[in-house]
Amino acid sequence: MIRFIYILVFLYVLLANASLQAEAFSEQDRLCGVLYTEEFGQKVAIWQQQFEDGVFDLVMAPVINDGSPPVIRLSFAGSKEAKCHFPEVSVLKGGDWGWHVAWASTAKQAVYYARVDGDAWVSSLPKKITPQLADQVLLSEKSGQLILSYQLLNQSKLEVLISDDEGRNFIVSDQK
Repeated sequence: MIRFIYILVFLYVLLANASLQAEAFSEQDRLCGVLYTEEFGQKVAIWQQQFEDGVFDLVMAPVINDGSPPVIRLSFAGSKEAKCHFPEVSVLKGGDWGWHVAWASTAKQAVYYARVDGDAWVSSLPKKITPQLADQVLLSEKSGQLILSYQLLNQSKLEVLISDDEGRNFIVSDQK
């Protein structure tokens, strides 16, 4: 009888994990769309999620077929207002170690950047790039340099930042 109960508990946990993953990636009732990207055979999803305290924050997880994905919280102390707080998100594969992620936050009125380890699925603390809201946030790579570009709201000038050390430090580019 005890063995039967263990089997039932195991099946319940297995089904619950499958349900959690399906719920994690479901786009139904989302305030922001789910961003999917795949590079070098690894697929990830990024979306806005509401946490138990009612705060909406940006999260990321690998898209996997078995078990519940490790969900990484990228932003912290977002907003409790039910709207899309992350209208601009850009993701770029970072060598063989993980991912670069940049986003605009309407809750914090700023642009942020973080690195996500693709094996351990942990994130660096988000780095505030600019204390202003921006459009067209884009990460790209050229000649081994990480490029983060964005356009501040109500301004025509495109801001371009360059990193020679995989996103640890950025400098303002003179070439725009």
